[in-house]
Amino acid sequence: MTPLWEKIEASNANSVIATVAWDQVEPEEGFFDFSIVDGLLEDAQTAGLKLVLIWFGAFKNASSTYAPSWVRRDTARFPRADRGAEPMQTPFSYKGSTPRPTLSVFSKELFDADKAAYSRFMDHLAGTDTQHTVIMVQVENEVGLLGAGRDRSAAALAAWNSPVPEALRKALANDEGAFDPSLVEALRPIISTDASWKAHFGDGNPAADEAFMACAFAGYVGGLAAAGKEILGIPAYANAWIGPQPGQELPGNYPSGGPTAMMLPVWQAMAPILDFLAPDIYVPNSAEVMGQYASPENPLFIPEARFRAGDAFLSVGRFRGFGYHVFGLEDARPENQYSEACRAIVSLTKDIVAAQRDGRIFGFALEQDDDGVETDFGGITVSIRNAAKLYTAMLLDAGVVLPPPPELPGETEGAAHGHTPGDNRPFGLLIQLNPLEFLVVGQGALLDFHRADSALEVDSVRELRLTSEGWEEGRLLNGDERLQVLQSDRISAARIRLLNISHH
Repeated sequence: MTPLWEKIEASNANSVIATVAWDQVEPEEGFFDFSIVDGLLEDAQTAGLKLVLIWFGAFKNASSTYAPSWVRRDTARFPRADRGAEPMQTPFSYKGSTPRPTLSVFSKELFDADKAAYSRFMDHLAGTDTQHTVIMVQVENEVGLLGAGRDRSAAALAAWNSPVPEALRKALANDEGAFDPSLVEALRPIISTDASWKAHFGDGNPAADEAFMACAFAGYVGGLAAAGKEILGIPAYANAWIGPQPGQELPGNYPSGGPTAMMLPVWQAMAPILDFLAPDIYVPNSAEVMGQYASPENPLFIPEARFRAGDAFLSVGRFRGFGYHVFGLEDARPENQYSEACRAIVSLTKDIVAAQRDGRIFGFALEQDDDGVETDFGGITVSIRNAAKLYTAMLLDAGVVLPPPPELPGETEGAAHGHTPGDNRPFGLLIQLNPLEFLVVGQGALLDFHRADSALEVDSVRELRLTSEGWEEGRLLNGDERLQVLQSDRISAARIRLLNISHH
């Protein structure tokens, strides 16, 4: 890990998500070895980074490959999930592939064993992490059941024949508005009586199957989180393999029962101990996903994502996110674009936090077919447009044809997820410093300011440069330099002061 930690330290991130696996720390039942945890703490402290630790317990990406051998070997004590006679085709599998182990979330023996190990892990942290290097814990990873809408093992069938949990019934009865309308329609029968899942829904109801599994997984993950918080009171959360997606339309095509957008209120009812639920985002429609998860009740945190610098600005500025982490930070190419985004955002931490609190911030990432976006700051409308598209159109009017911009260099080297080009979208964030002054950081965007009751002009533009000491004032920009306040090929920043001219 030594050369990897050196790369991570140079990445400009201020925190990193690392993993602790059940099979590493309890290779034999009752025998614990936390040397892997001690190594993580020591290395992160040396690198000056905070840690978010994932507990890879019984469930990781809807399978159980991190459960210890002694758990997976004993199928009588720790039964497997039963997908029924005709399991669905699932992602990352193919005909003839070696099956992955999938333990049943309905096994009390499994929960007790996982909880015992997780509690010992938290106890070890409480005793050794005196510098508070670990700031949060993710409990399990992308839980849910692949291959079927619901588990049909003996313990699962017993739960299916039991009453719907009162916590879910109350949540639906008290606040239907928190649930997706289609889910309300599907689950409405549970409000009237305390009958069993089977009595309400029978077979063949995908929404009920997914809600049933969500209750089970939320209860399991929430139970672990509650036990851990009794020992060490740091935030705990769960993350989601999002769904449905194209080609993954039904629960079971994606992990059924995980904290997907549709299942958020089910998880919040069944696991209120969790501080928030977080999406892993690898899809292009990232803004849509962020909007599904960001709310006053569920602050946005993104634990896994592609190297996509614009999405980091979008999450922080538009959706008041408080963390954005890429998968495989150690695979980053030196001086990659995302590293520059980290450097810029981390350096503005105090300004961003204050602006998020007061509602004085806006983030953007313009897709290719976007003409632009508008936002309002206390009566001042800011129009944000794609600079390259506008310049191309303006020069074309003058008879000049610009070649298309080249693809940006790749963000990673030798990454498991393959080639990831840099983000060529116009992106960034805008912070209102006072009524007529704005700080903007990002790339490739043009900004125009308007007010309905008076004329606004740009009074001054001060370039800001990021140094090892933080942001410092650079040139005063005038003339043609003001045409592109944000550079097209790199992340830049400026402070813009407006002049208000009243109509007489």
